[in-house]
Amino acid sequence: MEKYHKLEEIGRGSYGVVFKALNTKTGELVAIKKMINRKYHSIKECMNLREIKSLCKVKNHPNIVKLKEVVVENKTLFLVFEYMECTLFDRMRYRTKPFSETEIRNICFQIFQGLEYMHNRVGYFHRDLKPENLLGQASEINGKPPYTNYVTTRWYRAPEVLLHARAHDSSVDMWAMGAIMFELFTLQPLFKGSSATDVMRRICSVIGTPTETTWSLGIYHANNINYRFPDFPGMDLSSLLPSASPEAINLISTLLSWSPCARPTAKEALQHPFFYGCYRIPHPRFDGVTSSLMIKNRELPLVFKMAMRRENLKQIIDVWKIS
Repeated sequence: MEKYHKLEEIGRGSYGVVFKALNTKTGELVAIKKMINRKYHSIKECMNLREIKSLCKVKNHPNIVKLKEVVVENKTLFLVFEYMECTLFDRMRYRTKPFSETEIRNICFQIFQGLEYMHNRVGYFHRDLKPENLLGQASEINGKPPYTNYVTTRWYRAPEVLLHARAHDSSVDMWAMGAIMFELFTLQPLFKGSSATDVMRRICSVIGTPTETTWSLGIYHANNINYRFPDFPGMDLSSLLPSASPEAINLISTLLSWSPCARPTAKEALQHPFFYGCYRIPHPRFDGVTSSLMIKNRELPLVFKMAMRRENLKQIIDVWKIS
């Protein structure tokens, strides 16, 4: 670790500490995650860890934070990542005005691309998607990012997780994306509950109490833990998101479906009409090339070729990545 000069602490959790650091040999800024939950004796031991295997498999996608190096020193494990200047939570907290729908579309499009790669190409799902785990650049950010008073994980947990269902799949990430999309429009968490029970009550108040038709398996899970869903008719999301387009409302509503099977996959979400206005696809093959080259490439989804033909290519100000 001699080549890295620590600059400041940027995060802390039960796993350990994250530092912003400078690679003194290359001049590159990095984020170093110091693991403090156990002792490690060799690189080989570390490379067999599930987290490390997962990070190595997804490191080549432009919308997933890249693991650059794994170091074991004095029986401590250090994970060296590319450095991103802020989290989506930071960006939302310091906003002086709401995001435009174009901004929301571009942010979500990139996140869904990362999820599609993670879910379909690699076979992993995140399990803990929330604004703090989505990293980007720090334009419009003033002041020091907050590191406390944001106990959020449960706010983005899918109902089946809250009900302690044993089997989960990538649909839990899609539920989280529905909650995150809503929050991008309002800058307020949709299911801001003080406990798992309170979160479930808030979910029911928004999308209505589940029935045997909408989620019979959920009722089974609830019975297993002696939980009774509160009785709510649900709300029209358009009344909560008056500035959102019908396409945005439709996508969020579908993502926030009781049944995991009713939620779209990341691949299906990318084909949703909400994303017809996306202009640029961050991809290692195409970053920095002209729109004409992108349009000619046959691997580009037809829906996005059509969007580019309709409009001139517009540059996305920020690149967003899953951490």
